[in-house]
Amino acid sequence: MLFLLHPVWLSPENNKASSLNFDLNNGLRVFLYKKSTLPLTHFVFAFDVGSKDENEKTNGIVHILEHCILFRGSKITQKRDFYLELRQHGAYCNAHTGRDLSIFEMTVPSEHSEFSLRTLREILFDFSLNQKDLDNEKEVILEELNKIQDDPYKTALAVIYQNIFQNHAYQNPVYGRTEVIKKLTAEDVMKFYDNYFVPSNCALAVVGDFSIDGMKEKTHTILENIQKTGVVQKDFKDVEPLKKTVKKQMNMDVGMAYLAIGLNAPGYNSPDQYAADLLTEIFGHGYNPLINQPILSRRITAHSIIMSYYCDRYGGAITLFIGMDPKDINAAESAITKYLKNSHRLNYSKTDYEPDTQFYAFDILQSAKNRIKFNTESTEEQGLLIGYSLVRYMLMNEMKDRGNYLEMIEKLNSSDMRQAAGRCLSQKGKVIVKILPEEKK
Repeated sequence: MLFLLHPVWLSPENNKASSLNFDLNNGLRVFLYKKSTLPLTHFVFAFDVGSKDENEKTNGIVHILEHCILFRGSKITQKRDFYLELRQHGAYCNAHTGRDLSIFEMTVPSEHSEFSLRTLREILFDFSLNQKDLDNEKEVILEELNKIQDDPYKTALAVIYQNIFQNHAYQNPVYGRTEVIKKLTAEDVMKFYDNYFVPSNCALAVVGDFSIDGMKEKTHTILENIQKTGVVQKDFKDVEPLKKTVKKQMNMDVGMAYLAIGLNAPGYNSPDQYAADLLTEIFGHGYNPLINQPILSRRITAHSIIMSYYCDRYGGAITLFIGMDPKDINAAESAITKYLKNSHRLNYSKTDYEPDTQFYAFDILQSAKNRIKFNTESTEEQGLLIGYSLVRYMLMNEMKDRGNYLEMIEKLNSSDMRQAAGRCLSQKGKVIVKILPEEKK
């Protein structure tokens, strides 16, 4: 997703008056970005721990921690009036589990920024859990897993990831496995928490209406005295592309058929991610995405099309999800896979045509660039999304010079897109998932 890729336009070198990044003595990384368009302040904490750090016996433990840290595990969250206090301060809070990172966020009116920072400090770093509270939260999580299993999109995405990332830590389901979650004890959870939820494994982005000097002082005062240690970082290799196609078919209680296709894609630190962004925009978004062409050529009616590029640290995935009539699914698979195979031969720009016909040609590439520019500039107005981008950058970036995101997008030409399509869309190995309605008894 675009807003998670490049916070380079916020770099302190270019915005010395409005931003500052520094490390606390305990290793916690901080980025302050002043944005006074609204009287709000957004706090985004991220820990370098996700489903990649789990194994067969712990898969789901990060998801459990996401829930328990917010709702079960600190003295402050156990107070009867805690959530009333949040509402009185106009606070919004949430958390997210991913393959690479665990993210916790809070937004408050700027006059309550110290309340927010102190609250998050206690929630995140003074966590403890007993078996009773864990068992209660397990019921919530297991119900959530049941709902996911009834969702064709999330089901297909899970199957794609389990197969496209064979023999890699990304193969672990982000939400966890039911049988593993049922067996986990409070002792298991606390042991995992103590290792990963420490300042040296954490980054904080603060975005909003505040004084840079004042917020820097608050972060030092409130966070620097946390002296927890842990973390034995694992070594992860980049994802190896699939060598052959994997096909899966399943039946679900759904009203239509769904075709899902997954392809290996560049990771967060690959320069090819710019082209992958553009390809996803060209084929899956806009008024008339290119993926419509093979579908319409077979006179297939697509009820929904979702194309996404998931950019993780050690590898990524481009996914396509289409809803249709069950009778059309085989024809759709054939037409789409053939079209993607030949995507490295397509014309993407007016410059691909003879001069006398360029006037009549639609510039697919420039249209996609314009949409990306609009979406990126819209993102810059949303403080939380800026915060997400910054913490990912602090914890995941390995590139010495990422450049300016929009400038890198603008440099790409039609020849670049054909080469990228050959690497990303025309590859032999892919995951194809067909979901069909259950047969009526």
